[in-house]
Amino acid sequence: MQPSEMVMNPKQVFLSVLIFGVAGLLLFMYLQVWIEEQHTGRVEKRGEQKVTPGWGPVKYLQPVPRIKPQVSHA
Repeated sequence: MQPSEMVMNPKQVFLSVLIFGVAGLLLFMYLQVWIEEQHTGRVEKRGEQKVTPGWGPVKYLQPVPRIKPQVSHA
């Protein structure tokens, strides 16, 4: 078969990109967990980490107090 005869149709291209994308995503997730485990020692030791004073966990979804505008009835 000559190189000019090897043409992938759009369905094959889509499936190839999809499969490689899923495989890459799974590999990335696995490596991320593996690196975090190496960095912290082990998963069981996460609770024993040294806590620096003033650097506690950040709670991003806390309710923010709002100032209600004063409505004047004139």
